Amino acid sequence: MAMSAPAGEESCIISFHRLHYGKLGEGEERRIPASACYAVTRRSQGLGQEWDPYLSPLRLMGLRRFEPDALDIDARTTGCLVVRSVGDSIVLMRARFRPEDGERGFGRLHQQAAIWVGAMDVFQRHPAASLSIAAQELRALPDLALEPEAARLNDPPLSWRVSRLDPHGVRRAVERSDWAIPMLELLLDGAATGEDAVRDFGAHDFASEAEFLAAVGLTLQTLPRAYPRWRDISVVSGLAHPLPGLCLRYVPSWGRAQAAA
Repeated sequence: MAMSAPAGEESCIISFHRLHYGKLGEGEERRIPASACYAVTRRSQGLGQEWDPYLSPLRLMGLRRFEPDALDIDARTTGCLVVRSVGDSIVLMRARFRPEDGERGFGRLHQQAAIWVGAMDVFQRHPAASLSIAAQELRALPDLALEPEAARLNDPPLSWRVSRLDPHGVRRAVERSDWAIPMLELLLDGAATGEDAVRDFGAHDFASEAEFLAAVGLTLQTLPRAYPRWRDISVVSGLAHPLPGLCLRYVPSWGRAQAAA
């Protein structure tokens, strides 16, 4: 994936390959017909099937089975968000259950997942922009059965041009915040000890997932490329359990920040 910009450039192209798993919908409400089966419904050009085992929603969430109670009760409409590394790539996934008769329906639930794959080195340089894009754009919606299969399974990657953040401005914002200390403690202690840890945040810490992701993005923006545990960092929202490694997690139904080893 060609996603990086030369050193010193004021902007960068951030690109993500994508893979959607779930069922195909119909009409404006994206209702799921009774005959629909689970399948990969969208795949980007260049994202071969050899990737599929690594992009399994179960594997990314660390679950044997995905059930509604795997999601925090306040995250069941939009679903959980998981951001973690896979090899030299960063993977972002939104996964949820939705009614087969549409977003406002009461029908049988079905799984739906949208997965993005980007370059880890670009994420290391632009974590704030990457997480901001995910907050705004990453949604687990059924693809439409009307769209030809040949187009859905040969989709171009998604791309955004983002500006390089002023490192001094980022550092000032982080230094003045209440949330940076617990986040940096997790990351710095994890580098020193090599142990797994999770830091949990709730609605009293951040009013929304988007605010949480903005804070995490700025905190990660302060980490040097030489930080030894970049690939152990995971960012999680709405998932009822943490992930291994160094996990920053937002649980919207919870209260003040907590720490657990």
